[in-house]
Amino acid sequence: MLLLYDLAISSYGCKTRILFRHKGLEWKSLNPPDGYGSPAYCKIVPSGTIPALLHDGLTIAESDAIAEYLNELVPVPAMLPLSMQDRARIRAISRFHDTRIEPLLRAFFGQLAPANRNPDFIAENAALLQRRFDQLAQMVTPSPLLDGTDLSLADCGFAPSFAILNCLRGLFGFELNLPSSITTYAANLCAHPSVRDEYKAYVTALDDWVAAKLAS
Repeated sequence: MLLLYDLAISSYGCKTRILFRHKGLEWKSLNPPDGYGSPAYCKIVPSGTIPALLHDGLTIAESDAIAEYLNELVPVPAMLPLSMQDRARIRAISRFHDTRIEPLLRAFFGQLAPANRNPDFIAENAALLQRRFDQLAQMVTPSPLLDGTDLSLADCGFAPSFAILNCLRGLFGFELNLPSSITTYAANLCAHPSVRDEYKAYVTALDDWVAAKLAS
């Protein structure tokens, strides 16, 4: 049995759950004891981060490492291209998402409470996010996904990020003009059979989390 320490609101957890679905794997999600980062959880996962995979006595943190492990554990369907150059390209896109796009989305979370909002920060962060998506459009030509018709490791992280982006744009009202190729890519990705249900569940979890934050 594959065990996944995870939370419904975790974007990287969503990424991993999409992988499970695409690989046809069964898993059990567990809440980190006392919450992620807690002393109790750090006894299991020293970094205290989620998600974390437990399998055959092995504990793996970091979603990219989990993704690579699952792709080797169940090679079909493959989620990396055949050629070395194309595999490097997909990994580079995945890292671009994780280091250039996701942190900017996460940075908005500190602005959720109306009393804490800084209009200048929101505008500046949105402008930088616009720049990153423009750069992404220069890097990729989805057709319809990042590796043609096959779902790749790089695609999985983008699905929850598109959900977060849609939520934030509605909440903060900032303007973001996604390149048309990225808008089309987002629609194709989130409609993919291995992504669709997890994406919908993540949108619900995200909306509930935001509502709870606003209420408090």
